[in-house]
Amino acid sequence: MGRTSDIKIINDLRKKIRSGGFDQVTFLPSERKLAEEYQVGRGIIRGALKVLSEEGVLYNVPRRGFRVKKITKRRLKRIILRLPIQMSARAYEAIGLVDGICAGANDIFAEVILSTPPAKLNLSELKERYNANDIQGIIFLESSPDLAFDDIVKAGIPFVIANLEEEKMYPGVCMDYRGIGRSAGMELIQRGYRNIAVYSGSPEHYFYREILAGFRGALAEEKIPFDDAKILIGNWNDPPPAALRKLLSKSKAQRPDAIFTLRDYRAAQVFSICEELALNIPDELGVISFDGITWPGAEKAGLSTISEEVSEIGRQAVALLQQQFESGYDPVKLMISGTLLPGKSLREKKSSTKVVYKQ
Repeated sequence: MGRTSDIKIINDLRKKIRSGGFDQVTFLPSERKLAEEYQVGRGIIRGALKVLSEEGVLYNVPRRGFRVKKITKRRLKRIILRLPIQMSARAYEAIGLVDGICAGANDIFAEVILSTPPAKLNLSELKERYNANDIQGIIFLESSPDLAFDDIVKAGIPFVIANLEEEKMYPGVCMDYRGIGRSAGMELIQRGYRNIAVYSGSPEHYFYREILAGFRGALAEEKIPFDDAKILIGNWNDPPPAALRKLLSKSKAQRPDAIFTLRDYRAAQVFSICEELALNIPDELGVISFDGITWPGAEKAGLSTISEEVSEIGRQAVALLQQQFESGYDPVKLMISGTLLPGKSLREKKSSTKVVYKQ
């Protein structure tokens, strides 16, 4: 396994070659000149040139040096789309992401090859297919169950993570999670809510932590106290926690006047409990949520939610993959802003102040 410095030189040279940095010269500069330019030893340069030659990027002319392999301009025409799980009718988020990726690929006349477990990806096979121009890159949905991303970087295969929900430095597209939390907090504040609870997934997950950080920040800006004891935790396949029913069963003076649910399916549970308790939404409890996809009945029920722009994430993942393919590896993260989908689960605003959402 190569050292980090070796891999960086390989990636830098590959990026420069693909972006046309050596188009004006017949041969690449000598090992000595490249070593001086990158401030490394000639051995590292020699190793990098060998790797790029094996990839088919360069070819060696004996006693003359390395030349960029002359090929017709490559374009992004075939993408492997790797899902971490098999598709199901309830995989609302994944379905939206796949739809966006296919739409983005269609825009550039590219083909998408769907890959799901139990089939496994083989790095050697992928590298061989990439070097033969059979595929031009991979889009992973959220994670890679088979391959370490670092190994894919070292193999020189362009890839992007669509819906990146972890704190990782890889090319990816995700929602602006802090922005979502802040927008939800500001929306509640501007409607006069002050005693706010949160129904979330585990803060061990990066994107839940980020949303909560943005939410806390919005309240802190307005000097509104927030007690972490008001954060309730519940999971996708579990019934709502007993603490949620207990909280909503309290007297008006003791229960929250609003709740922020992180995922619409949690909002569905809140609506169900409120119906059982004859608790009126929004007069006795305001509800704002995030995602706009995991509760099919949300619009009919009147839920106000901030959208998870899954289709746009998919489209931008294709655009970012094209950038990686054409210019070389760059661990950039694109963040997408959500949009408030207004319903009837919040009372009217107390003032004319408007929340400004990033476009």
